[in-house]
Amino acid sequence: MTDFLPKLLTWYQSNARDFPFRRTTDPYLIWLSEIIMQQTRIEQGVPYYDKFVRVFPSVYDLAGASEEDVLKQWQGLGYYSRARNLHSTANEVVEKYAGRFPETYDGLRSLKGVGDYTAAAIASVCFGLPHPVVDGNVVRFITRHFGITGPVDKAGVKKEIMEVLLNLMEEVSGLDSGSSATELLRPTSGSLPKPGKPFASSLLRLAFTESSPGGDPASVPDATEPLSTHETSIFATSLLRHFATYTGPGIFNQAMIEFGAMYCVPRNPDCRACIFSDSCYALKHQMVGQLPVKKQQLALKPRYFNYLVINVKGSDGLYFGKRSGNDIWKGLYEFPLIETKEAVSPQKLSSSPEWKKLFGRNKVEMISHTGDTIHILSHQKIITRFYNLEIKKPSETFGTLVRAEKINGLPVARIIEKYFEMYPMTGDSLV
Repeated sequence: MTDFLPKLLTWYQSNARDFPFRRTTDPYLIWLSEIIMQQTRIEQGVPYYDKFVRVFPSVYDLAGASEEDVLKQWQGLGYYSRARNLHSTANEVVEKYAGRFPETYDGLRSLKGVGDYTAAAIASVCFGLPHPVVDGNVVRFITRHFGITGPVDKAGVKKEIMEVLLNLMEEVSGLDSGSSATELLRPTSGSLPKPGKPFASSLLRLAFTESSPGGDPASVPDATEPLSTHETSIFATSLLRHFATYTGPGIFNQAMIEFGAMYCVPRNPDCRACIFSDSCYALKHQMVGQLPVKKQQLALKPRYFNYLVINVKGSDGLYFGKRSGNDIWKGLYEFPLIETKEAVSPQKLSSSPEWKKLFGRNKVEMISHTGDTIHILSHQKIITRFYNLEIKKPSETFGTLVRAEKINGLPVARIIEKYFEMYPMTGDSLV
């Protein structure tokens, strides 16, 4: 591994893409970016990150918003449990930690919705702690270069990958992964150091305005007075935070992810021009296309959603209900739904027990229906058809009647959003 790190870090310095979250070490912003980018292409995620930073510029703003507001801003990203966890964690950070994120890996890992990857990213980038991040890009790069040929979902292989990363991380940092940012800068011989006053005062001002509730610069200690232990603690944390992205674990993790994403790509990488071509196991043994070894994916479970777009004659509104229970899209709004075990014809749907229970003796006119739309989730395939219906009298059994001008403000799943893109409301009709 002697020349692995110099090659990697030199490559990263010249080739790293410029993203807004790579220009900061603020734990709130790094956490926000990591949650948004989970299961999301970075090209899709960056506009959402920019929007969230604009609408919720601090953890206090996010915690103070309603869950419905957060879901609306999240609309279109999918995996909506991430948005609910995001809101819940913001409240936890505000209430339990006074608006400051924990400075240790274990503390970060204890937050709702923060897994190993996210905790490692925040710990390394924001606090300089030596915790490797492991995503698909890193796994692909590591297994190919170091010749790890076992199935990557197996515990033993995961451990082997982590050992390689920890050895590399040790070369980068030489730090104790159990320490907090302040502890890493604390000398072992007793009292905390007293930083030079001009530099310390400037950094303290930056630290206080970033991390103190309200960010009041007037609360910064007078530079002519000796720094207290608490003030020096803030100094130490801020010092490490502001330099972590330029050296050490943070830059290593970002470089590993970037090389896997940009160069050691899943299909047809340009191996002959690769900076690691002379040391790559997979290239030498003609196994680039076979690594990493993955288990066979399970077949997607099909579900059949029949959405009823119900319009009251003479009205400009539609009926909506809010999804609940332990299922997809919890907390989002949708049209009245009849889920069937298989695809059904309009005639079979309108004669089903669910249809009769919903409409009873109400006269329903079926104006039109769409073809099938397929929406792929991680373990499910949603086959959806929309039925445009008209009734004469309103009824609470259909849900809540939402006026046309209010519909755009509802948080809905992407599949509902796409329906309105295809069939925008015009007057009192949909199609």
